[in-house]
Amino acid sequence: MMANWDLDMIPVKGGSGNAFTAHNDEARVFIKKNANPMLTSIYLEGITPRVLWTKRTAQGDMLSAQPWINGHTLTPDEMSDTQINQILSHLHKSKKLVESYKKLGSSSVQPGNILENIYGSSLTIQSNTYLSGIVNQMRNCVPELTEEDTTVVHGDVNHNNWLVDDETERIYLVDWDTVFLSDPMVDMAYILSHYIRPVDWSRWLTYSGYQPRQNVMDKVAWYGKLSYLRQISDYLAKGKMKQVNEEIQGLRNFCQLF
Repeated sequence: MMANWDLDMIPVKGGSGNAFTAHNDEARVFIKKNANPMLTSIYLEGITPRVLWTKRTAQGDMLSAQPWINGHTLTPDEMSDTQINQILSHLHKSKKLVESYKKLGSSSVQPGNILENIYGSSLTIQSNTYLSGIVNQMRNCVPELTEEDTTVVHGDVNHNNWLVDDETERIYLVDWDTVFLSDPMVDMAYILSHYIRPVDWSRWLTYSGYQPRQNVMDKVAWYGKLSYLRQISDYLAKGKMKQVNEEIQGLRNFCQLF
């Protein structure tokens, strides 16, 4: 559906220049410039807010509008909400989304490739004895990923990308710029390693449809380390050294559990 009116778009703080808010007929909308082309398919799964319309600008950019949600992004303490289990389980079990993504020309990304991309793009990780040592350990036990187990993963399930509607208390997963095809544990292990107490891992995994057997826990260990390395690399690229050091300490604590 196309919007046929001019909009006075105001940049949203923290939107990297691609997120805006605007009003039309008294309704406030959230507008994303050049959003992931999968956004409409994801909305149809009920995982992210409704896509109201799309419009191509004279400059060739594609605008996608969604309702403005009166709510807040989740805090770390709110990340144990069971809606998160349900949303990720729905996302990871959707074969329709996998097929839609493949039609866009995408193929699955193997875990070893994710690891090497992180390592190759960060001179700091390469030169840091502790971090490069972790990478070398991980190279010796890269999990297998079959085509059958490949799913659509969000890729950045940080608490800032979860939005709760304060009126309905419904939670949405937003900001799909990082989506790709890979192992669902990319998302799951990030949540476990960053937000869920280890004593609650078995319950959390079971509720999400996993049997917390040794093979699953081995994946939690590997992908949990990967989640820290990815976050460290991202913060390094943004010059956020305080957060880098916090993630390194988190990685140290996580590694002590295995």
